Amino acid sequence: MDSPGDFGRLGSKPTHPELLDWLADELMRGGWKLKRMHRMMMLSTTYTQASHRSEMLDRVDPDNRLYARMSIRRLESEAIRDAMIAATSVMTSEMHGPPVPVKEDAVGQIVLGQEMLDGERKPTGKEDDFEGVSRRSVYVQVRRSRPLAVLETFDIATVSPNCTERNFSNVAPQSLLMMNSQFAIDHAERLADQMIREETETSDQISQAWMQCFGSSIENTVLVEMIEFVEKQTATFQSRDSKLSPAAAHRLALASACQAMFSSNEFLYVD
Repeated sequence: MDSPGDFGRLGSKPTHPELLDWLADELMRGGWKLKRMHRMMMLSTTYTQASHRSEMLDRVDPDNRLYARMSIRRLESEAIRDAMIAATSVMTSEMHGPPVPVKEDAVGQIVLGQEMLDGERKPTGKEDDFEGVSRRSVYVQVRRSRPLAVLETFDIATVSPNCTERNFSNVAPQSLLMMNSQFAIDHAERLADQMIREETETSDQISQAWMQCFGSSIENTVLVEMIEFVEKQTATFQSRDSKLSPAAAHRLALASACQAMFSSNEFLYVD
């Protein structure tokens, strides 16, 4: 139903009331154990069946309210951040412990880190030795007045007063963040550095980066286009700075390719 925060008369009507009643009864019979309910749903035939879009289904159910197919879904903000960290192989497996603190940086953005304040309790802009930037987003401190910038842009869960349903938007600031944020740039460069250390050929570097981002092999036509992109970017960086070595220019070009992978629909959406 469209109003999970209101099951009463003021909320919208469920599309499958009999199924909702059966699930509610099954939850009670199972001792209100959510893990048992999740296991049953995920092992069901309905959950594991294939999903295909067709013109007939689009005519009958254009909004997919009857769930004849799976709707394309963007990753949650936390999952996007975690996926970028995981792709660079720097995510820490540490569990439990205190939350990762957030602070305001010199330009007013909310980032991860220990806050360094002056006598007037204003940010000094100084960096403190800090561990925890590569922990999963579930451990990031949640403050209503200070939502993490990289999460807020991609519709972070509201905490005032609570979040019963995630909203998913598709707006220009999201693309701008993936292009210009220091978080995206840093992780693209980390991925490029890793590929350069592990592979010598440009084609192998791109193929391995693609595998780490998408979990699948890159198609030959796409690989050719990506190699051409890296070569052109390398030449562009060298033309702008004559002191830049070929290796340094190649690193920047490969980082641009990695950043393009992070910004792609294939990385941000599940279809």
